[in-house]
Amino acid sequence: MKDDAQIYLSRGQRGCALAGEVSAIAIVVDALRASATIAALLDHGVASIQVIATVEDARALARQSPDALLVGERGGERLPGFHLGNSPLEVLASSRLEGRTTIFTSSNGAQRLTACHGAACILVGAAGNARCVAAWARRHADRTGCPVNLIAAGQFPDETFISPEDEATCAYLAARIGLPLHPDSRAPFAHWQGEMIRDGLEATYRNSAHARRLMEIGYAEDVLFCARADTLAALPIVTGPVALAGRLVGVEVRAMPWEESPMPAGRIDDPGDDVSFSPRPV
Repeated sequence: MKDDAQIYLSRGQRGCALAGEVSAIAIVVDALRASATIAALLDHGVASIQVIATVEDARALARQSPDALLVGERGGERLPGFHLGNSPLEVLASSRLEGRTTIFTSSNGAQRLTACHGAACILVGAAGNARCVAAWARRHADRTGCPVNLIAAGQFPDETFISPEDEATCAYLAARIGLPLHPDSRAPFAHWQGEMIRDGLEATYRNSAHARRLMEIGYAEDVLFCARADTLAALPIVTGPVALAGRLVGVEVRAMPWEESPMPAGRIDDPGDDVSFSPRPV
């Protein structure tokens, strides 16, 4: 392991900027529900996802690509004229989407995925694909020395809002990656680790303001699905920019092949659901 490979826990726009400042392996976590929906789309056969920040640009791209699948939401609800909402269970219940191109926009996750300028690479992380994200991030950090920056999406554009489900999932992924924590990240990790030990990850999701809103509008099953670990196999990674009329309007995401690799020396073997496992301080 390279000496400078360590984990940052961050959030929102500041977290996206930090990814570029330290040339990190950025892992964007929008736990309810963009991260799980993106992974579900790739699991369900989609070839590529154009993640777009604004609804207007998503619609404009769809006019240029009439065969593309439009997926997204605002306020938790499917947008008018879109084929699917930002719902992993809705995606998985649909017909197979083999080889389809998807245009995706969401209230929070899309905003963060399109803002990680200068990161070494950008992954989409969730409880559902924790195994592949943690394995790949650890292997890549060990090989390159790049730090890992886990970014809680929060609530765009309110940079003061804390989404407990995002923060707890970042801590959960940090435990599964198993690298040392940056000193500034030790206290938040300890806090969210304590929450998970006391209440469990599912309760952290269920009790959040975002979950309550989703349950009110009929997405209670999505909340439970998103809180479950290792239900999805896709490793979504940003592969390039998306342009519209000469403007950068989003990023393309595809599934990266990954394989389980032997555990590095000194690593606790896949802590899985044991959230009491603590990364070592620097």
